[in-house]
Amino acid sequence: MRVPILSISLLAATLGLAVAARAEGADEERQCTATSGVTLDQKLSACTAVISAGAKGPHDLAVAYNHRGDAYLNKRELDRAIADYEEAIRLDPKFVFPLNGRGLAYQGKGLFDRAVADFDQAIALNPNNAIPFNLRGNVYRAKGRYDRAITDFDRATTLNPAYAAAYFNRALAYQDKAQWDFDAYLNEGRYEELAIKDYDETIRLAPANRAAFNNRGNVYMSKRQYDRAIKDYDEAIRLGPDQALYISNRGNAFRVVGEYDRAIADYRKALSLPIDEPTRRRIETALKELGAPG
Repeated sequence: MRVPILSISLLAATLGLAVAARAEGADEERQCTATSGVTLDQKLSACTAVISAGAKGPHDLAVAYNHRGDAYLNKRELDRAIADYEEAIRLDPKFVFPLNGRGLAYQGKGLFDRAVADFDQAIALNPNNAIPFNLRGNVYRAKGRYDRAITDFDRATTLNPAYAAAYFNRALAYQDKAQWDFDAYLNEGRYEELAIKDYDETIRLAPANRAAFNNRGNVYMSKRQYDRAIKDYDEAIRLGPDQALYISNRGNAFRVVGEYDRAIADYRKALSLPIDEPTRRRIETALKELGAPG
C-alpha cells in the first residue's frame, strides 16, 4: 500500500515538532539546573517552564522548585524563595538542598531560629554533609553565640578539610570572640592567632579570596604588626582594585606608621570608588585630621 505523499509530509512535520519539543524541554532543564552560564531571569524562566510542563516524578519536580528557589534567593526575593523551597520539601521531604536554601532565606529575613531549625533538619538527614554545619555556624555567629558557631565550623572542616568557606567563617567567629567575649580578656592574643591560622588555610585553599587577605590584614593591625597588615592589604587590593574598603584599610595602616602622603593618596582613591556612607565619613574625617580635605 502506498502512503500518500501528503501524509508522509504531515508525519515528518509532526515528528519534527516532537523532536523540537523534546530539545526545547531538555534546554529548559539544562538552564534550570545550571550553576553558571545563565542569568537569574533565564534560570527563573526555565525552571518555571519545567514546573509548568509537569509529567515529572516528585523528586525531579522538587529539583526544579529548588533551583527556582535558589534564583529567587539570589535575587533577594526571599518570600518567593521560601515558597518554592517549601514545595520542594513537600514533594521530597528527604531532599536536603531546599532545607539549606530555606534556612538561608530565613536568615536573610532575620528569622534566625527558623533558619537553625532548617539546618538542624538538614543535618539530621545527612550528618556527614559539611554544608549545613557551616550554614548553621553562620547563624549562631549572627546571634552572638560564638562558641556554638565555632563548634559547627569545627565539624564542617573535619567533614571536609578542603572547605575554604568554613575556615573563613571560623576566622570571623574568632575575631568576634576576640572583640566581644570576656574569655578573650583572659587569653589575650589567642583568638587573633587562631583567626590568622584560619585565614592562612583559607588563602591556601582559595588563593584568590581577597576578603581573606583584607581580614587577615585587619588582625595584623590589631596585633600592631603593621608591615604584615600592609602586605595583606596590598594583595587584597591587587585582587579587588575596585574595593574602597581595602584601600581605606591600607590608608589607615600607612597613617599609623607615619607615611601620611601614602595614607592621603589611599584615602582619596577610596573616595573615588563606590563606598558606603559611614566609611566615607570616616575617610573624610581622617583627611581633615591630616590637613588634606578630600
